[in-house]
Amino acid sequence: MNFSQFFSVMLMGCLMTASRQPFAQTVDALDSIVEYEKSAWLRRQAALERGSLLSANNRSDIQYCRAHWTVDPAVRHIEGVIMTVFEPSENLNSLEFDFSAALTMDSVLYRGQPLPFSRNDDVLTVHFPTTLPAFLPDSIEFYYSGVPSKTGFGSFETSQHSGIPVLWTLSEPYGARDWWPCKQSLNDKIDSIDIYVTTPVAYRAASNGLLQSEVVVGDRRIAHWKHRYPIAAYLVAIAVTNYEVFSEPIAIGVDTVLMVNYIYPESMSAAQNSMSYLADHLRLFSELFGPYPFLSEKYGHAQFGWGGGMEHQTMSFMGGFGYELVAHELAHQWFGNKVTCGSWADIWLNEGFATYLSGLCYERFQPQYWQGFKQGRINSATSQPGGSIWVNDTTNVSRIFSGRLSYNKSAMVLHMLRWICGDSLFFRAVRNYIDDPQVAYGYAHTPILKAHFEAVLGRSLDYFFDDWYTGEGYPSYTVKWSQGTDGLVYVQLEQKASHPSVSFFELPVPLRLVGLNGEKQDVRLDHLFSGQTFVLPVSFVVTDVLFDPDLWLISRDNVVLRTSSTPTLEGAGFSLRVEPNPASRQQVRLVWEGASAATVGFSLWTTDGRRMAEQTQTFAPGQHVITLMPADASAGHYLLQVSTPAGTWWQRVALY
Repeated sequence: MNFSQFFSVMLMGCLMTASRQPFAQTVDALDSIVEYEKSAWLRRQAALERGSLLSANNRSDIQYCRAHWTVDPAVRHIEGVIMTVFEPSENLNSLEFDFSAALTMDSVLYRGQPLPFSRNDDVLTVHFPTTLPAFLPDSIEFYYSGVPSKTGFGSFETSQHSGIPVLWTLSEPYGARDWWPCKQSLNDKIDSIDIYVTTPVAYRAASNGLLQSEVVVGDRRIAHWKHRYPIAAYLVAIAVTNYEVFSEPIAIGVDTVLMVNYIYPESMSAAQNSMSYLADHLRLFSELFGPYPFLSEKYGHAQFGWGGGMEHQTMSFMGGFGYELVAHELAHQWFGNKVTCGSWADIWLNEGFATYLSGLCYERFQPQYWQGFKQGRINSATSQPGGSIWVNDTTNVSRIFSGRLSYNKSAMVLHMLRWICGDSLFFRAVRNYIDDPQVAYGYAHTPILKAHFEAVLGRSLDYFFDDWYTGEGYPSYTVKWSQGTDGLVYVQLEQKASHPSVSFFELPVPLRLVGLNGEKQDVRLDHLFSGQTFVLPVSFVVTDVLFDPDLWLISRDNVVLRTSSTPTLEGAGFSLRVEPNPASRQQVRLVWEGASAATVGFSLWTTDGRRMAEQTQTFAPGQHVITLMPADASAGHYLLQVSTPAGTWWQRVALY
C-alpha cells in the first residue's frame, strides 16, 4: 500500500468514527477535518519535490472570468475555455498565469488573434504584441485540454459512489492551476465569475453562485452558474455526478438564505436530517457576525468522494454531514471566504475561527458538549510544550495544518480574547473586523484583527499577541490560598511557562470560591507577575478553590494548595507596629521586635493584588525600624505581608 492509499484508509476510518457520533464533544470530529485539509497541502509538497517553485507574479487585477469546462466524471479529462478580464497594475508586455505543465494550452487569443506564450514549469506567460498601459482593463481567452495530474489528494479527482462516476475539484491551497489557468496567490480575488459546465446528460454539475440555467442539447447537459462576489481562485470549484437536488429557503430575521444541496441519491436522508441543525447554525452566525456574506445567492452543499469538507464559496463540498463538520464549513463562509487569510502563515484566521464557531454552536444549541469541546482543545494545544499559532514554515504541511496549533490552540486563543474583552466587546471587535472595508471580501493579516480588538478595548494588546500569536507554549499555575480569622481569603498565584519564548503570560485568572454550604463566588484576578498575592473579601467559610472552572485559559498541570489559616503575629515570638497608623502615603514606618534572629520580608499590597513596595531584612534579636516607600500610593486601606521562616502574616494598614 503506498502512502496515498494508507492516508485515505486512515482518514476514512476517522470519518466513520465521527459519523457514529454526530454530536461528539471530543476532538475526533475536528481531527477528520484537519487531516482532510492537510492532505491538500501534499500537492504543494509534491510540487516542491519536482522543482515547481514558481508562481504567477501579481502584476494585474483579475476582474472577471468566464469559464467553460467540458467534463465527464467517467473519464479523467478536461477541456476548457477561460476568458479573463484583467487590469494591469503597471505597463505590461507580458503576463503570467498559474497553469499545470501536465495540461496542454492549445491557444491564447487576444482581440481575436493568437498570442505567443511560453512555459516554465507550472507558470504560463503570454506575450502581448504591444505594451499594455497600466489601469486599462483588457482581456484574453485561453483554450486548453488534457488530463490533470493525479496527485491522489483532490485538486481534480474522479471516483465512484455506489458504482456511479463522480468528479470534483478541490484547489486549496495551490491546486487551482492543476485544472485551469488562473492566478492563485493570496493577493487578488476574481471580482466575479460565470461558470459553464458541459457534461453527459445523465449528470448534474454543482458550482459557486446561483444556477442560471440547465440546458440539454442532444446527449449533453450545460449548467450555467453565476457568482457576483469576489472569490479567491482556490475557492472556485465544480462537482459532477447523478446528483439529486433539494433546496429550502431559510428565514434569518428579515432576510432569507436559499439553501441548495446536491446530494448522492443514496445519501438523501442523512443530508436532509442535517439541515435542521444547519438552519440553527446559520441563524447563530448571522446574529453574531452579520448577514450571511453571499445573501443574494445561496449557501449549499455538494457531496463528494473525499473525507471531511471544503468551504468552496457558497457551496461547501461535503464528505459527510456530521454536526461539527457542517458548522465548521458554514463558518468558513465568513472566516475564510468573506475574509481570507492573506498569507498561509496566518491560516489561523481561517481555521481558528471556523473551529471556534463550531464550538459556539455547542455552547448555544448543545451545551452539554461545550465544556468537553473546550477541554479537548486545551488538552490538544498543551500536549506539547511549544508551538505558536503563527506558521513559521509555510512549506511544511504538518506545520500549516497542525490540528494542535492552527485549529485547536487558535480557537482557544480567540476564547481567551473573549475572556479578556467580555462578550459584548469581543463580538463587536470581530464584527468590526469582518466588516472592515480593508478586508471584507478580500484578504486579512493578524495585525488588522489585533487593531480592531485594541480599538474596542481602548488599550494595547501587544502583550497578548506577543505571548499567544508569535510566542509559544502555555502557562501552568500554582494557587496557594488560606482564609484568615478575619474572614478574608488570601491567594498567592504563581506561574511557570512551558516554553522559553514567553517568560510570563499576563492573563486575568478566574477562580471559584466554594463554601461549606454550597456558596459560590467567582473572582477574576488581574495576574501581572508570578507570586502575586490577592486578598479577597468573602462572606462565607471557604472550603475549596477551583481554578478556571469554566475553561477560559489555555493552561495545564495547574495545582491548588490550601495553606494553614493565616494567623496574626501575636504569639509568634515577634511583634510589629506601624507608627503612625494611619501612615503616610510617602513612607510607612514599621517597628519590628523579635526574640531571635530572623530574615523577614515585608511587602505592601493593594486589596486587588498590586504590590506597592517590597523589602527584605535580616535582623538580630531586638527592636528594629524599617521604612517602606510605596510608589504612587493613594489614600485608603492596604495589606502588609510579613514573611518569616515560620510563616506568613498579614496586617491591615491605612494610608492618608
